[in-house]
Amino acid sequence: MAGSELGMAVFVLGLALIVFGTGHFKPTVSVMVGQLYGPKDPRRDGAFTIFYMGINVGAFICAFVCGTLGERYGWHIGFGAAAVGMLLGLFTYTLGRPLWLKGVGMPPEGKPNYAPLFAVGSIVLSCAVAVCYYYGLFGKMWGEFDKLIAKVPYGDWLVPGVIVAFVLAWCTWYVAEQEEEDRGPTACILLFILFNAVFWLAFEQAGTSLNLFAADMTNRWMWIPFKGRWEMPATWFQSVNPFLIIVLAPLFAGLWSMLGKWNMNPSQPMKIALALLLVGGGYVFMVMGSLGTTPTARASMFWLFATYTVHTFGELCISPTGLSFVTRAAPGKSVSFLMGIWFLSSVVANKLGGTVAGWVEGIEKGEMALPWYRWFKLGGQADFFLAFVIGAMLIGILVLVFTPLLKKLLHGRE
Repeated sequence: MAGSELGMAVFVLGLALIVFGTGHFKPTVSVMVGQLYGPKDPRRDGAFTIFYMGINVGAFICAFVCGTLGERYGWHIGFGAAAVGMLLGLFTYTLGRPLWLKGVGMPPEGKPNYAPLFAVGSIVLSCAVAVCYYYGLFGKMWGEFDKLIAKVPYGDWLVPGVIVAFVLAWCTWYVAEQEEEDRGPTACILLFILFNAVFWLAFEQAGTSLNLFAADMTNRWMWIPFKGRWEMPATWFQSVNPFLIIVLAPLFAGLWSMLGKWNMNPSQPMKIALALLLVGGGYVFMVMGSLGTTPTARASMFWLFATYTVHTFGELCISPTGLSFVTRAAPGKSVSFLMGIWFLSSVVANKLGGTVAGWVEGIEKGEMALPWYRWFKLGGQADFFLAFVIGAMLIGILVLVFTPLLKKLLHGRE
């Protein structure tokens, strides 16, 4: 069945199940961590940082375990190893929950448990996705959609405009539907979700433009004792960030807890502004490293390592603290929903980040003009990376300026 259309449909079925499972898992497990601490507990941000470190332990080792097994012995073994890891996690959770998570993550008193219904629904929808893929329905629907857009005047701009207008209208309605004391915090959460998407749009270039820079523009040769010259695989740069998260997360957890005890813990708007400034600052190294770089005159690995390090600092300022913030500031009945929207912003950021990464070649060749070209032009990929420096830092400064207003809207829930 491997390599056949049926085999691919089964593969898509598995991917759909993983997507639905992740959709149920990620928002709810973050809410459960939040339920372990009171809203004013100074250990809260530190706890989420440790939780975030645990996530990145898996991200760090997965390439070495599942990737190596898949490449050497076949992807059936690689994916099988991932399945074994998931089952071990489920076993550990089932065994440890009665001991350490009593009452955490349970449905409200008197409300039914809909988890089995969600599980069945996810399986049915996954099967529907696989069937649609097998019969080519997705391609047909997308083709018809393209034909429709081609007939509409300014269709390429109209569709994104309609989507943005719909999102703004929905956000306005959703905030208005909240209780009066919850409207300010809910509006702030939605704004922070937008800033979170901007951060991840810049950060997730790690898997696209930065990874291509590592493969094509970086000198990865080094001298290994007893072995001689060795070229580090470009994909290994993808493990730099998870490794740094594992190393730095305990330090940041201790920092947030210590500052919390001293009533000096920065507000969430301040942490978001700092994260955006750091992700923009990280790209300063890429601008410097890419000046004059070509496939024959390659850059040092230092520039990528420096960029990933500064970006990790920014990630630890926005991601685990953002999870903590949503569980603390959101209305009780909407915590899981808003947490899901928070994660959805990362999906949007990844999609837009991939689109932006596709502009590298056009900018490098001078086929795509950037706003500052009227004053100066760095050349090569430096102009592309400079766009992230300017964009992320400007938005970070904007958040910094409006921090007092945002704190006022939060009504003490920052």
